[in-house]
Amino acid sequence: MLSARKPAGRFAAVASLSAGLLLTSAVTATADEPPSGGAEQCFPNVICAHAGSGGTTATPNPGGNGGGSDGGPELCSYHGVQWACYDPQWGSFDSGEGCYYRELDKQPPADDSAWGTNKPSDGSIYSKVCPQTNGGQDGAQFVFVPTGQRAKSVAELKQEAKDRVHLPAPVGRVAPSGTAVVKAPVWLWAENATPPKPGNATSGGVSVTVTARLTGATWDFGDGRTKECATAGTPYDPKYGGTASPDCGYEFTVGSGTKQNGAFTATVSTHWVADVVVTGPKPEKYTISMPPQDSEPFTVKVAEVQVLN
Repeated sequence: MLSARKPAGRFAAVASLSAGLLLTSAVTATADEPPSGGAEQCFPNVICAHAGSGGTTATPNPGGNGGGSDGGPELCSYHGVQWACYDPQWGSFDSGEGCYYRELDKQPPADDSAWGTNKPSDGSIYSKVCPQTNGGQDGAQFVFVPTGQRAKSVAELKQEAKDRVHLPAPVGRVAPSGTAVVKAPVWLWAENATPPKPGNATSGGVSVTVTARLTGATWDFGDGRTKECATAGTPYDPKYGGTASPDCGYEFTVGSGTKQNGAFTATVSTHWVADVVVTGPKPEKYTISMPPQDSEPFTVKVAEVQVLN
């Protein structure tokens, strides 16, 4: 049994506005002429409009219940209308009710009226937004959901698992560490580039694991060129002498004497992808891109060799 109450006026007003924005992601199977006034009636009792713009047109989705993997958001259907199965703000879409549920990050105190006759140990308080049935006019509600009654959607689990992957910021290292010489081998490697702990999320017999892996690094020395490496590089050891790096080497073509403080200002960016594995009734495996991670700037001095006669 779900118990519900409407939130305070300020929350309801914000939720109502945001729900209006959320409606722009709906896709209807029919294309009606929009009513006058800028906004348009996508289907009975639902008005789709952008805040500050005059409205938007809902278009049919030719692919049915497509989406997902790396080709766009997964779509859920309710009464012939498709909605994103997971929205970062409103949570997971319930195709049985046509509503979004999101567990509150901060649960209210035990004496809050949202709990009704229930106890915090019995479940959680969720925000509930039903954009199709009410068009967002009534805003969100706070509802009590007993423990185990509502499993999270696969889309929600994917996002949670991805959010739990914390990519490290690299630290650029160069050898020789003092002053490099034009046209002499320079070793490059990025510290703090070890893949982080995988992210995992589980609910209702479905488990999602997101595992990041490094695909390369880009070095920018401010000398007009960049260096692409397929790895994070190999740390230099004096035993290697004057040999070139096996996987991430560089040679400067100009000195840094004309630069501020006589040094190039350099950065390194590491590039990542992540392998997503979904286990459960509908297993999946695919790869997604992850945001690059940038180092703090560091300096490199490069000298030019002058031959004396």
